[in-house]
Amino acid sequence: MTKRVYFADLTHTGQVVAANIFPFGVSLVAARAKSQLGDRIDVDIFKYPADLAAALEREKPAAVCFSHYLWNARLCATFAEHIKATWPGVPVIFGGPNYPVDAADQDQFLIDNPAVDFVVVKEGEVAGAGLIAALLDHGFDADALKASGEPLPSVHFRHADETVRNELAPRLTDLTETPSPYLMGLLDKFFDDVLIPVIETNRGCPFGCSFCVEGILYYNKVRWFQEDRTRAELEYIAERTNQPDLLISDSNFGMYKQDIETCKMIAALQKRTGWPKYVQNSSGKNQKERVVEAARILGGAMILTVSIQSADPVVLRNVNRDNISLNQIVDVGREAESLGANSYCEIILGLPGDSKEGHFNSVLSMIDAGINDVLSYQTMMLPGAEIASRASRELHGMKTRWRVLPRCFGQYDILGSKVSVAEIEEICVANDTLSFADYLACRALSLTVELFHNSGAFSELTALLGHFGVSASEFLRTVDSLANSDGSPVQALYAVYLRENVEKLRDTRESMLDYINDPEIVAKHITGELGSGELYKARAKAHFWQQKELHALAFQAGRVLLKGIGKLSPEMEEYLVALEKYSLLRKEELHDTGTTTILEAQYDFSALADAEFRTDPTAFRCEDVRRLRIAHTPSQQETIRTYLKQYGTSADGLGRLLLRAHVNKLYRKATPVDELAPERAA
Repeated sequence: MTKRVYFADLTHTGQVVAANIFPFGVSLVAARAKSQLGDRIDVDIFKYPADLAAALEREKPAAVCFSHYLWNARLCATFAEHIKATWPGVPVIFGGPNYPVDAADQDQFLIDNPAVDFVVVKEGEVAGAGLIAALLDHGFDADALKASGEPLPSVHFRHADETVRNELAPRLTDLTETPSPYLMGLLDKFFDDVLIPVIETNRGCPFGCSFCVEGILYYNKVRWFQEDRTRAELEYIAERTNQPDLLISDSNFGMYKQDIETCKMIAALQKRTGWPKYVQNSSGKNQKERVVEAARILGGAMILTVSIQSADPVVLRNVNRDNISLNQIVDVGREAESLGANSYCEIILGLPGDSKEGHFNSVLSMIDAGINDVLSYQTMMLPGAEIASRASRELHGMKTRWRVLPRCFGQYDILGSKVSVAEIEEICVANDTLSFADYLACRALSLTVELFHNSGAFSELTALLGHFGVSASEFLRTVDSLANSDGSPVQALYAVYLRENVEKLRDTRESMLDYINDPEIVAKHITGELGSGELYKARAKAHFWQQKELHALAFQAGRVLLKGIGKLSPEMEEYLVALEKYSLLRKEELHDTGTTTILEAQYDFSALADAEFRTDPTAFRCEDVRRLRIAHTPSQQETIRTYLKQYGTSADGLGRLLLRAHVNKLYRKATPVDELAPERAA
């Protein structure tokens, strides 16, 4: 008799679809198990909690396997508990990276989660399929399998009040040994216009960063899928998706010669089908010339990433990191600009040895290097990473707090019970060299960068300042100081943001669990009264509804800086008034795609735009008034509608849109009226 096994990579859906990507990782395990065991099992894959809950109502599965991440850990555990309460004999298997490093913490994890029968450690296809095969041979009796003493490579479990740790199975050397879940049809139901398709062309990472789960020796060697497999998957996805994006999950995409061939495949697909419009990826940390070549092939669709995490040599030494040179980073920024591509850099606040001065220097140096988006993250104490070990915490005096993960909460009906679930995370808020007050100052800078730099928010103004020798970092420092001062047009926004940074933190995991175990608290997170990601909520509110205030502050800072170098003449003042209006009309209420405005100005903004605004504007003043039509193009309108469907229009959803989308490509276009067709000009 064929046994049915469920595989779940769940996402919270209480407010938005939190992890809006295909359940690709767990589908690889399902594909391996199905190909190995044939008709002895059927497999079902789940992403949405409601779908898994409905399937559990319909039938009792032989076993349930959960892909266990930080953003769905408690959701997986809650489902496991209800499955065990209903069917005590159904084996529950966890896999994925959210498993502690230290043996004592592994023991505690298994003790705290008695509904979990087995944990598959590290790479999951071979070990997961092997475990299911062993369960099948034992009639899916988990206790009998545990008592048998049968070796289960890469599997941990509790038996007779002891933790059994089997030896790690060797990693796959040929990833294509696991068949494609796409080509098997296992992922067809996830082409729903909400989830982003995912492919993997290689696996592993040669770097040893202590804050990353892949920073350990186990993952050091890189393995590849065969080129034909990647091509077939891309063709399969292109025929079925309406999503503009593709996510490549490789740790260092573009760094290897094989990636160039992948880019050529994608470029040919773009030319023939128009998909994908954008390629999300984590670009390679070395071999930047090759990464740039990859981006060049994709003609601006590929995001160029410079994940330095910190520019401070002490921090880099503490986390086993070795960055590329600043000159190479500048080259990446310039290349991205020339291609019309987006470039972004990740900075992590609170790493061992970090300080306020070091963090500010890291952020501002990337801005001066010409990186489009500088994203500041907080040091997460990931259970599978070296940085979360007890030794690392003690060595660097890391002080941590707990908070609710943004968007990762919801209320669900599971096997007759209505349950409220919220995910939590542990972050570092101070260490031996970073006080909590300095941490908050760095968080304020993060908001300043999001509002006044990222997505080219004020690129016209900063280009003007750059022409006169004022750096982008000087502009950001000035704006950051003005934003937090009395009378600032965004003073209230910053005050609420910083207060939320503090109020959301709890000292211990136990106190955080007490807090979120209250269903009313979870309900308030769902409605947005509590729990929104403070950074992206503030950015969304300001970006979509407070552009006038942002422009007022940005241009105030511009005037201060121009006056300081003796360039704030009456003519310059006239231009700043016109430029502020031009910039505001292009960016205000970006989600309103029906707005069309005619701007009248005595400056040739089309010529200024061709010069990227890096020039003395007085040479572009016209005797007669020039008229510009400012509106979204049909292509922009379609893209914005797709994103709004995907992320919604709540502050949280719009904040996520700003994080994921190429926002600078969505600013309204300015077209001279005399270049329009006569009926449109009228």
